[in-house]
Amino acid sequence: MTAAPRPSSDRPFVSGPVPVELLPFLPEDFHDGGDADDWLAHLAPWGWTGIRDWGTEGWDLGNWPYQAVALYDSPFELCYAFAVYTEGDVSVEAWATREERDASVDVLALHYWSHSERGPVDAPHPSTPPSEIPVRFRGPYSPADTQT
Repeated sequence: MTAAPRPSSDRPFVSGPVPVELLPFLPEDFHDGGDADDWLAHLAPWGWTGIRDWGTEGWDLGNWPYQAVALYDSPFELCYAFAVYTEGDVSVEAWATREERDASVDVLALHYWSHSERGPVDAPHPSTPPSEIPVRFRGPYSPADTQT
């Protein structure tokens, strides 16, 4: 019997969704009377990072402090996840690559922006496939992106 060839990166998951059980801490629903700041403080020791801005110009991602998004990058590049807090309710998705996770958040951002006045007026429709979203509306905001 021969062993199946392993992916060249030796990672068990090379693309697509991965089980959320791989995360170090699953951010459950959080109904403690607090808000997004309290939720993020609860997650920080586990390696989650709150993300308030998205895209090259740093548009709001969610409706702070009622909605918030946190990202997780596995220290062993095993998985990448995001969690969404909405007034105490939490949902989580985990992906094999950072690019897949960020593309999922790109779509989430378009959805948020289409339902509020906090995003860019020229943002694509939320049904836009991730590969067709213009670069300026994608990825975590970095102040270096807007410097000339």
